Amino acid sequence: MSDPSHIFNYLAPAKVNLCLQIGRKRADGYHELASIVGFTEFGDSLTIKLSRTDQLVLRGQFSAHIDSKTSENLVMKAIQILRDHNHNIPPLEITIDKQIPVGGGLGGGSSDAATTFLALNEIFNLNISKTNLSDMALKIGSDIPVCLNRHFVIMRGVGDKITTLSDSGLSNYIVLANPNSIVSTRNVFEEFDKSTLQENSEWLIKSRDLTQLLTGGNNLQESALKIYPEIGLLLNTMKTLCPRDRKTGLFGPQMSGSGASCFALFEDKKTADMFCRKIQQAGYWSVSTKFMSNF
Repeated sequence: MSDPSHIFNYLAPAKVNLCLQIGRKRADGYHELASIVGFTEFGDSLTIKLSRTDQLVLRGQFSAHIDSKTSENLVMKAIQILRDHNHNIPPLEITIDKQIPVGGGLGGGSSDAATTFLALNEIFNLNISKTNLSDMALKIGSDIPVCLNRHFVIMRGVGDKITTLSDSGLSNYIVLANPNSIVSTRNVFEEFDKSTLQENSEWLIKSRDLTQLLTGGNNLQESALKIYPEIGLLLNTMKTLCPRDRKTGLFGPQMSGSGASCFALFEDKKTADMFCRKIQQAGYWSVSTKFMSNF
């Protein structure tokens, strides 16, 4: 950073699990999974500048839902692990404009941390390879490595095996919605582990067929709806309001990740924007956006 007064701005895109297949719990407590993941032009904003001491500033629509304890924030953990690996990172002030719903299945915290890794690698010319960044990211969160990407990927293992998709075959436009709920991922997985659903998805986790994965849906959705019925109400509203003449593609509205956010895909911006307004009029948080792509 040659100019200490310079301010750097970065987008931390929302992560959407377009499908999510979960296997049995492993001995280490994690689940094997398979998911097609996309990233949107909508997300949080990170502002980075030099400071006398490390500072974390939280603002934005969902900032009140974030634990303000600096040491527990994934962004600050990302900075610290870079320092632990002998990278000379000076004191920084990081401002997070929190627009992604917290606990909403859109990877907001993980995307913020991943963006921090990418930003500091660029700003301070650290020359850390993508593989090494991913290894560091995995140490502070299993969802962070995938968020180092800005295009469609397929994610396997415990989230650490990532393959780029040059063509997902999916629509460009997406509407995100949330029932104004914060979901506990742990509680959803505990409910999932009680069910027999996992026994039916082992074959799909190893599948290489994108259509099979997409039409397999989200294994966590049924479990999440048992604990958070408001997600089901949102999905029913989305299905009711969805234009009957639109190209529905492989599936209709469904949940992302462990919830509570849901999504619907569209072929054009006008239809997506119109659908988004209807969801907002029904009393839900919603945004209309499009997928990012490096291709």
